[in-house]
Amino acid sequence: MDTSMEQVAPEKLVTFLKEQRDLYLRLKELSERQRNLISGDRPELLLNILRDRQTLVAALAAVNEKLSPYRRNWQAVYETLPEVTRHTASELLEEINGMLQVILKTDQEDQALLSARKQAVARSLNDVSGGRVANAAYAQQGGKSSDSKAADVTG
Repeated sequence: MDTSMEQVAPEKLVTFLKEQRDLYLRLKELSERQRNLISGDRPELLLNILRDRQTLVAALAAVNEKLSPYRRNWQAVYETLPEVTRHTASELLEEINGMLQVILKTDQEDQALLSARKQAVARSLNDVSGGRVANAAYAQQGGKSSDSKAADVTG
């Protein structure tokens, strides 16, 4: 193994995995709040959620860096772990992967929902714009009719 045992201490691995799990849990909670805001017509509050999510992503990158000595030679590291630690690491990794899948799926669904809302707003704006054009055309026609009636009365 190229990494020293100090770098791949089992207790550190579990600590880092728990830290990663906790960050993913918070990210999942923000993802759920994001869904509620999108569904509840509160998109103006999304910026706060997105800022918080960005902070968590930065923290996850930092934890990922701490885990890099373990990942470099994962199979060898995993095999040297005590049975209890191996079991704990497996459970944590399973939990992390499950949360990540939920977060990714929710984000894809949210993106589709936001896209649909954007299209609906664009259609509404087109309808409003089209209505204004129709009103302007009607007003123009109405003005011509009034002018011709006035000419008929005076003529």
